[in-house]
Amino acid sequence: MTRPDEAAPAAGPTDPTGPIHVGWRRFLPRPSRVVTGLLVVGLAAVALVPDRLWPDRLGLDMTFPLVGFVLVRVPLTLAVVVLGLLALAVRARWWPTLVPLLVIAGLSAAALVPRAIPDGPAPDAGPDLTVMSLNVDRGGADVPALAALLRERRPDVLVLPEAGEPFRTRLAAQIPDLGYRSFSSVPPSEPDALGTTILAGPGLGDVRARVVPARFPWLELTGGALGATRLVGVHVVSPVPALIDAWPGELDSLARWCAPGAGPAAVVGDLNATADLTAFRRGTAGCTDAGDEAGKGLLATWPVGLPRWLGAQLDHVLVGGGVGVDGFDVVEVPGTDHRGLVVTVHAVA
Repeated sequence: MTRPDEAAPAAGPTDPTGPIHVGWRRFLPRPSRVVTGLLVVGLAAVALVPDRLWPDRLGLDMTFPLVGFVLVRVPLTLAVVVLGLLALAVRARWWPTLVPLLVIAGLSAAALVPRAIPDGPAPDAGPDLTVMSLNVDRGGADVPALAALLRERRPDVLVLPEAGEPFRTRLAAQIPDLGYRSFSSVPPSEPDALGTTILAGPGLGDVRARVVPARFPWLELTGGALGATRLVGVHVVSPVPALIDAWPGELDSLARWCAPGAGPAAVVGDLNATADLTAFRRGTAGCTDAGDEAGKGLLATWPVGLPRWLGAQLDHVLVGGGVGVDGFDVVEVPGTDHRGLVVTVHAVA
């Protein structure tokens, strides 16, 4: 039997001469976190690294679903910066992932800034024409509201993607006194979703329209006050799984108006793309984007449910071959998920 004076010593504080636990080890990532971090940083690089630093991004921005992340580069960049800084403040041990993410977001932000700085008015090449574009969302836009906007702005040209004969007829009934001539890219039997309608104001004179084959047929206007300028109303297919195979080809076809030597032209409508995408830059390389020229290239035209500083500018007015732009505004009409554009164009006589 053990006597009380022979009992084992009570547990006491850790021996100060024992091993020292290095606090910085808690900042080192576990192997599983390294793999996860590499995946996250890799995805961010595909979506956010500017093209001039990673040419063409190996074509990954033309594949689904990565194309969707590139489309929303503006809000995604903002989200990575804000959330990355908050996470770094709360979980400093995540730095191996967060620091590269913040560097990538910084590069993205630096590439976006020039699109928010106006270049100043372009040389006045010819007569001023007011061009307006609005995707009416399968004919769902509020017709009286659009008619009121037309009476206020009096555009010389109105391009309406997703408007066929049903929408054209309803709109024409609201504005018979304004003198617009209307053209449709599809026959009356087709639904609004497949068509593009163009309204030409009386000041344009004797313009002619021809259908340009596409998945959702486009319209090209020539003649009259347009002079040597060709104006095409477009609706490029969306980069969704069922249509993404056709999407880059339709953007490439814009080169017939934007390529060097193609002549004076204006491309107006819903391109379902932004300047962050390879296919868009390739097809429009010789054109100037009116939004970027005005320092408003980051204003979102879609979706209307988000503030204008979120979302994506899918709708564009592009000019090439000496055509200039001066003035850019974003407008809203109830009943559609797109905002509209009102742009002043200097046509080439």
